[in-house]
Amino acid sequence: MTSISKVFEKALCIRLTEHFNTNKLLVGNQFGFKKGIATEDTIFKLTSGILNTLNNKATAGSIFCDLEKDFDSVNHDILLSKLPYYGISGKAKLLLESYFWNRYQRVQITNSYLNSNTVSKWTIIKYWVPQGSILGPLLFLVYINDLPKAVERKALPILFADDTSILLTSRNNIQMQSDLNFVFEQLNKWFKSNQHFLNFDKTCFIKFFSKIKCTSEIQIKYEDKQLSLTNETKFLGLFINNNLSWKTH
Repeated sequence: MTSISKVFEKALCIRLTEHFNTNKLLVGNQFGFKKGIATEDTIFKLTSGILNTLNNKATAGSIFCDLEKDFDSVNHDILLSKLPYYGISGKAKLLLESYFWNRYQRVQITNSYLNSNTVSKWTIIKYWVPQGSILGPLLFLVYINDLPKAVERKALPILFADDTSILLTSRNNIQMQSDLNFVFEQLNKWFKSNQHFLNFDKTCFIKFFSKIKCTSEIQIKYEDKQLSLTNETKFLGLFINNNLSWKTH
């Protein structure tokens, strides 16, 4: 990218960020790529929500999502279709369309032992926001900005860019089971309609407890897939276990 392009992209990013911040368009559940907000704020939001629930003798559990090729799965057409909802239309929208338009990529493999150099054909890019670019992080936030609305009636979504945890609190285990399956279904519907997909091998659910461990079985299913239950997982570099003892960490 040329120096002039970087300066122009920076100016565009500043204007767009100002627009989103002034009009408070980015959801408060999103903590990633925001000035003055760090991973610690995200972790505190999650852990304090769990502790408050347990202190009130209610049931708490969290789905920790792992997305497949998150930044590389951003569909340009879907992203551009969302812009008018945030007041970006006319020439501003055309400018962002040109940002994605006519981008190509190819793969080059060099083998020094065989003294060979293989290059694939040029292919147009229909998905992905440019990682390492100035505008990339903001455009990704815009793309997933409506994700919390899919589940917020029954749960508290907490996001740091693509790292997503869904905190559920219920009065009892029966209500927890019902809410979990509803939330997980809505979550998967959003991912499917936005051409994002969960990595079921790395996505998990933790049910939290304080002193007395609850042994009730919980099953979370979507179509023919079942979510794994675990006692601990890694979230934003922190190992979280089911009683928040921090022994694993």
